Amino acid sequence: MALKTVSSKLAAQLDKELMGPEIGFTLEQLMELAGLSVAQAVQRQFPLSIYHKNKILVVAGPGNNGGDGLVCARHLALFGYRPVVFYPKRSSRTPFYGQLVNQLKFFKIPVLSTDDDWKQLLHAKDTLCVVDAIFGFSFKPPVREPFGSIISELISVQDQLPIVSVDVPTGWDVDEGPVSTEHIVPSMLVSLTVPKPCSAKLDKDKTDHFVGGRFIPPDFAVKYGFEPFPYPSTDQILKL
Repeated sequence: MALKTVSSKLAAQLDKELMGPEIGFTLEQLMELAGLSVAQAVQRQFPLSIYHKNKILVVAGPGNNGGDGLVCARHLALFGYRPVVFYPKRSSRTPFYGQLVNQLKFFKIPVLSTDDDWKQLLHAKDTLCVVDAIFGFSFKPPVREPFGSIISELISVQDQLPIVSVDVPTGWDVDEGPVSTEHIVPSMLVSLTVPKPCSAKLDKDKTDHFVGGRFIPPDFAVKYGFEPFPYPSTDQILKL
């Protein structure tokens, strides 16, 4: 399948129209579907029938990418995994993020802060993978603390511990790809709605690529310059 991508500018317009008054999706709806897609991609790549460990570390940033990670963790728990969320800088922009944290607590999913020893989870012996939901679509350097140190820690283990990036690998520009030497090279990328131009910079020998976010009709995809993805059956994801 040829890789179809949409620029950051066009993708932002797509989201704006989806959440505009005529269509009326809410951010919460789209985030729920995005997080579900990421969780399903993780399950497809790391099925419990094959792997004999089920702990997953989800590193969530302060924005929408982090929100996708929080939703993903809840669905992973429902799929039988044991997610642990590291949420170092909690967003205060909207009460919705606080509600997502409350839901994690309801599911008895640990939510760690910078005071907790999250690094103990960076051992491939015990942890199945890391979900990188730190920075996504709107990332612009420089990286501020505590995220610079967090990213360095993840980079130091990425050859031993699989990292699953949500929509855009952390440290990558959405259009240009890696913007510094300090960037994550994920073993798996889950693009949401449609791949972004940076995904063309992936090394196919190192990174498996999925698309998820099955919430637009075919004519809407064509309007934004890409063909609808042939999702099989009821799947929320497609491996590219």
